[in-house]
Amino acid sequence: MNANADNRTAEYFGLTVEVVCEMKHYTLIRFGDREFVVATSDLIFARQLSRAA
Repeated sequence: MNANADNRTAEYFGLTVEVVCEMKHYTLIRFGDREFVVATSDLIFARQLSRAA
């Protein structure tokens, strides 16, 4: 995996997982050293808020 890539995370039933590839209905996630295909609707994406200066 590219070290400079933006690592996006989400919560999947209480577990923090890395989002590898997101599509409309399914998402490829990574937890530990394993990858899983899950329903996108089951994920809770963390919002990254930025403040204006």
